[in-house]
Amino acid sequence: MRKLASIREIADIKPIQNADAIEVAVVDGWECVVKKSEGFKAGDHVVYIEIDSIVPDKPEFEFLRDRKFRVRTIKLRGQVSQGLVLPLNILPDKKYKLDEDVTNILGVTKYDPQAEQEKKLFESSQNKIKNPLIKLLLRFSWFRKLYIKPKKGGFPTWIVKTDEERIQNKTKMFGIEKDLGTKFIVTEKLDGQSATYYLEKVGRKYKFGVCSRNINLTTPDNSSYWTVAKQFNIENVLKSLIGDNDKIVLQGEIIGTGIQGNKYKVDGYDFYAFNLTYPNRKIPTTEMVEILHKYEIKSVPILNTGLELKDSIPEMVEYAKGKSTLLNTKREGVVMRNYLRDISFKVINPEFLLAEQD
Repeated sequence: MRKLASIREIADIKPIQNADAIEVAVVDGWECVVKKSEGFKAGDHVVYIEIDSIVPDKPEFEFLRDRKFRVRTIKLRGQVSQGLVLPLNILPDKKYKLDEDVTNILGVTKYDPQAEQEKKLFESSQNKIKNPLIKLLLRFSWFRKLYIKPKKGGFPTWIVKTDEERIQNKTKMFGIEKDLGTKFIVTEKLDGQSATYYLEKVGRKYKFGVCSRNINLTTPDNSSYWTVAKQFNIENVLKSLIGDNDKIVLQGEIIGTGIQGNKYKVDGYDFYAFNLTYPNRKIPTTEMVEILHKYEIKSVPILNTGLELKDSIPEMVEYAKGKSTLLNTKREGVVMRNYLRDISFKVINPEFLLAEQD
């Protein structure tokens, strides 16, 4: 479970040029603008709330009402700020340990636009439900997951969901791998909807599955997920690739009409694979590209096949900036993987996040 709000330590306080009332608090790899009057200093334990979190409608978060209580990437006096740094007294009075998860204590939830897209998948089935209470509760994502999971079978527990951790939360790993000179394959992170396709041997037969990020969609329909499965003949592709294995998983990003504003100007849907996995092996990206090419399935664009980490996390964030390889638009960021050391993480372009909010 992702820690949207947790106890962190301020690593440094930095000034902002031409700013008298605000400064920067560095928390792990994050830089957050805070008021000087709050008196934060290096070494302080604080509450840190990640970007893309939704805080509750309470007096202590009134300053976020105009942003619909969503913690966003913002820029103040030329300084990018990502996240909220709050004093510990915002919590109930007790002792808290460093890195302790306080998400539930504060009532913080995740901003999740893809969950809203998933909701639309079930609008038709919701209309067939006669029980008014169930209809009402289906408006809430937590109930949809509980209610739909038994009927749909739930997301397969043996498949890892597609949600890489941000580099700012992996400072220890960053330091270790930088010192080792570890090299990473770098791919562009596309802004679409993640899809998972799997094939599982059950006796002498095959079970083919189609999943959104959170839900197993057992009934074929005209959703983007099933449309892509048919468009790229994914079931037969996986049958061709499974070999002597009992399971195989293909994961990727769907882009196109009605998805995240269709910023890549795709007519219909397109699919870019980023994971091809067997029970005991994840296929490296360069190898995956060659395997899938003959089936006319594209892979996410490769930007570098041997990148060593920069000297600092801010430099990595700078590296993530740039244009998409698909279209002349800001790229969302990059995903970095080293298969030998089983390491992966994402670096999001803050300029992309700021542009999304314009």
